[in-house]
Amino acid sequence: MSAAKAPEGPFPYPTHPTWAEHLYEAIVNTCAADGFTPVPRQAVFDALAPALGQGEAKRVIERRGGSRFLRATACSIEQRGTDRALLVLKVDLHGAATLPWVINDRTRSAWLHPSAENQERLEELVEQQRLVAAWTVGAQRAKTALRELAPTAAPAEKEAAVAAVQTADEELARAREELRACEQALGGRRPLPVVRAVAEDGQQLAALTTEPVSAETAGEVQRYAVDMLRRRARQRPYDLVESLVQEGQRDSTVVVLQRTPVTGRGGERREIWRGHQATGANRTDARLDVFGISAEQLLTGVPQSQLRLPGEEDNRRMVVQGLGEILRRISFLLNAEYADPGRDPEGLAQRAVRIAQVPARVVVGAKTPERLEESLRQLNVHEHLRGQLDYEDVDRALGLWSTLVKDYQTEGLLGPLLAQEVAQGRVPAGELDEDAIADALVGARALDVLSVLLPPGDEATPMALRDMAIRCTTVLVFPPVPPRPPNLAPRAPMPTGRYWPVVRTCLQEACWGQSNGAGARTRQRTDIWAAVVAQHFLRPGPLAAAEGLFGKADVQFGVRPDARSLNSLLTACRQGDAAAWETLVRWHLTPGMISGAEPFITPNQGSLDSAARKGVRRAPANAVQALVHAYTDPPEGVTRDLLLAFAEAVLRAPGSPAGDGLRPGTFWAPDAHGNPQQQVLADKAWFDSLFPLTSVRRTRRHQPPADAVTGDAGEDGGRETVELDEEIPEPPRIRMTRLRAELASAVTSGTVAAAAVAEVVGQILETVEDAVRAREEAGDEMEPADVRALYVEDFNKIKAEAAKIAPLLDKAALAVMSL
Repeated sequence: MSAAKAPEGPFPYPTHPTWAEHLYEAIVNTCAADGFTPVPRQAVFDALAPALGQGEAKRVIERRGGSRFLRATACSIEQRGTDRALLVLKVDLHGAATLPWVINDRTRSAWLHPSAENQERLEELVEQQRLVAAWTVGAQRAKTALRELAPTAAPAEKEAAVAAVQTADEELARAREELRACEQALGGRRPLPVVRAVAEDGQQLAALTTEPVSAETAGEVQRYAVDMLRRRARQRPYDLVESLVQEGQRDSTVVVLQRTPVTGRGGERREIWRGHQATGANRTDARLDVFGISAEQLLTGVPQSQLRLPGEEDNRRMVVQGLGEILRRISFLLNAEYADPGRDPEGLAQRAVRIAQVPARVVVGAKTPERLEESLRQLNVHEHLRGQLDYEDVDRALGLWSTLVKDYQTEGLLGPLLAQEVAQGRVPAGELDEDAIADALVGARALDVLSVLLPPGDEATPMALRDMAIRCTTVLVFPPVPPRPPNLAPRAPMPTGRYWPVVRTCLQEACWGQSNGAGARTRQRTDIWAAVVAQHFLRPGPLAAAEGLFGKADVQFGVRPDARSLNSLLTACRQGDAAAWETLVRWHLTPGMISGAEPFITPNQGSLDSAARKGVRRAPANAVQALVHAYTDPPEGVTRDLLLAFAEAVLRAPGSPAGDGLRPGTFWAPDAHGNPQQQVLADKAWFDSLFPLTSVRRTRRHQPPADAVTGDAGEDGGRETVELDEEIPEPPRIRMTRLRAELASAVTSGTVAAAAVAEVVGQILETVEDAVRAREEAGDEMEPADVRALYVEDFNKIKAEAAKIAPLLDKAALAVMSL
């Protein structure tokens, strides 16, 4: 840095190392006195002290009994009384000192699960980005050399220059094509970085760390996070950047100190400490925009040419990496500009003066450092769920899902529910690592930790882990409810067990006495299930594609997963088990049919009726029901070999590579013998032609029997049983309870069937109108009168059958008043 004296002004300079040492001592003593674990020393020296405003370190420290402590007015405890309590330091930070936190609840749907495969794909993409940048520069230089070639140059020299331009353009085009392939392999998204508490000498401290990555990868993740954040921020009804320029930042945001270990291209390793905004990420990005630097540069290094001081030579290869030096240069340049009496009123110094220092609450201590990331994530979720900005539907559902998993954990029910309903008692609840499983379910960790829930003998393949995550999601969103006790009074409230109240409280659902809230409950839970399940696929489908897949009975009584593995279900289907086929379709194939590279189930919306739409418009539940019904009553050309081949292909599709003429994740349609038909793509048009619209009444869904009251310790079921010669008559009260449970499913089935009939009649009308227009365009004569009369007679028959529906519904509406 230049030896010139730093100009004074509103932009602060980094704290002196002596005061940084005093600050760390005060933090350690205060945490010890209040029972908190402090932040690491390096985090204070590298990230917190350089970012403090002028005089902040001295303002927040006091001496008591010969030792230094934080002043009581300068710190507070958030989430007091819980194991997620945080000690935060209330200070003013340099406006350009912090980064938007990558783990932002509003952009959760834009990230992939952090599996090893996705991380490898990300490294390949970053390397390909580097090659594209290199060839872009090479192509520009080749073209510049060709333009600057002297007119008197030899023909051979001109030909060589032209050949160099052509070669550079070809290599650039090839590199860009490979980059597009890398993007497709990730579905246009990025794996979410795994974040854990920093550990020193075997003790976890109140700061976070990511896994070691290359510097380019760390920069790409930060760039992508900011890009996704800006896309969501387009909904803001005002310009946030100009708001900060004119009014500054008034409210305090939460900052966590985080370490990012990176390796350079030469193999050298370094640890980057920065403050990350757990809340207020949009304001942080807007402030950096005002200061003229990007979050990616603040993390990995700012080019010296952007922060060149007076008297320094311009070095295009120099990068300023230390946070203290970056902020020192920014403050030096802006203070010098601000001190100029003739400064530009629209210049950078004038625009940034109101955000030279901003209020923040920096996490300096944690009651349980192992849960630090979860605590901050929930602060972010709460701010967004109750904030002013509208959520994207998927992100709101994922925010509610994150809160729901946390509530299960807080009540101590996550392990028992998964052990009882998903693992079927194979694993004791006490042996489950609830923290790791919760992180995996919300997308903050790879799914490998779910392997403990797999049936014995099952290999922990990506397909099996994805299926297990979907099973866990289903049972957490639709927890099972105990059967109605036979001796319960008719008007007594039905006991809901231990799990249902957790969902109702988290989602703020109305009680069952308010019948008008049943549909809203079903829709909200279905949206959450669809959003969570879609995140396990590279190409997530829309929420509307899951509309109607769950009914009121699924909310009221829950969904019990089948104990069999995927392989066991497929084996049972080969042996003719229709119930196993229905289970396989509804709970295991449907997610892949919605979120595949070629989706077979799409929303039943009019906006999809363009000429480019594949297949016919149909309700998602109708498509599922048609596939279920095809097992017992197959349409023409459908065999069980075809069905099983289709099921296996759908399960394998998310991980299938590109083939001859196939995109990744797609497959050739199977024939009647189950063999792939070359050049016949399995897509929605093929699916709808093979499994047409059905008006068959949906049968009652098969549920595995509950041997004991769900969630409670069951008794030994080893008693002897006998079989009587005659059936025992069903008591009226039990029959009443059973029929009431079946009613909701029957009504839902009737709704689907009626919608299917309306769609079929609409198709008849469209066909007739198209035939009339075609006849008029061709100038042909009309059909004979007797043929037209026969059509009218058929239409009258359909109308007569439809006329029977209204009186029957009137009778049902009258009868249900006495239910």
